[in-house]
Amino acid sequence: INVLPKALTSGGVPDSTHEVATGVIEVTIDISLTNQSRSAIRNAVTTKVQNLLGYGLPGPYDYVLYSLEKCYVSCGWAAYAYINSWNSVYQSVYYKRPGVLLHEIGHNFGLAHSGGLDGQTYTDHTCTMGNPHYSDDGF
Repeated sequence: INVLPKALTSGGVPDSTHEVATGVIEVTIDISLTNQSRSAIRNAVTTKVQNLLGYGLPGPYDYVLYSLEKCYVSCGWAAYAYINSWNSVYQSVYYKRPGVLLHEIGHNFGLAHSGGLDGQTYTDHTCTMGNPHYSDDGF
């Protein structure tokens, strides 16, 4: 993972103009969060950030995390990520949970879900790509 301490310009020069904290950019999107799909919200955030920074994502970054303040539609998820991708999306405080973060980064690195002995997804409680006991995260 390439962790960069600041937002960068298209030329790779540090630019903290739009940061609310080191390495964090906050954007407001122009669509309703209550009647849009997850992908529509993700796409609106991506477009807004790209316009703000002046280059397409992932740009100079290997990994980009989106954190939504809360879930508005179809809230049976903590986070989601794309296989072999640079992006993952978290809702509420789930970006703070190491088990959730590692699970989604696992998807970004190409890993699929693991299942338990019954062959069902999320029944493996021994693996980050299954359904670990998040109480172990200390929250």
